[in-house]
Amino acid sequence: MKAKNGISREDFIHKIEIGAPIHVNDESGELKYRANVVGYINGTLITSLPSPKQLKADAVAYPERFPKDKDLVMRLIAKGTIYAFQTSVKGLDLNLCKTLLSALPEKIQTRKLRKGVRYPCVLQANLLVGETKYRGVLTNISEGGCLLSMKTGANIQAIQSLMENKKTTRLDIRFPFEDKDSTFEANIKSMSEGATGNYSLGISYTEEPGVADVVRKYFEFMQLEELSEYLVLT
Repeated sequence: MKAKNGISREDFIHKIEIGAPIHVNDESGELKYRANVVGYINGTLITSLPSPKQLKADAVAYPERFPKDKDLVMRLIAKGTIYAFQTSVKGLDLNLCKTLLSALPEKIQTRKLRKGVRYPCVLQANLLVGETKYRGVLTNISEGGCLLSMKTGANIQAIQSLMENKKTTRLDIRFPFEDKDSTFEANIKSMSEGATGNYSLGISYTEEPGVADVVRKYFEFMQLEELSEYLVLT
């Protein structure tokens, strides 16, 4: 990424809200967790510390895990833009709220999120056909719809009827950041039989505010992970 693709520290502070999720990792890749922005003061960014569970440990000796001057990379997404910067640990606050104090550089890298992306994926989903739920797997997903792969044995005639009569049905999807299924009102747009005998259903979502929010959240999650290697200052 070219150096000109960035903003000043002051502009960054005005764009980021308290509580915004932020991804943190070290250069070795051994330390990697998701935290939240807690505040900012005099060139210092304050973020929450990870729980032992996030670090896959029973307990964490935070001073040993986060020694002073330890180098870290932080990335977050806000309003369609990825922000990334290198930082170093300035200190810890281990009182009531465990927080990390790190240096916020004068220049923050930025990169716009791509629009209209169709992501390959493997997400568990259930499609309601009549009064029966059929389990399947999403093999790709976009802002407007997805492709659902289902095993043979489904009521193909009922699915064809839904498609031909343009009837809305229900699709439940389990996203990696949610602890329960997200429900979509959806229409079946196409159906084809694959070489293995599975059926692939092209599905579009109906326009509802909650749908846009959860899909956008998933896209931000995926794009942050995918673009992370390009968002490191050198």
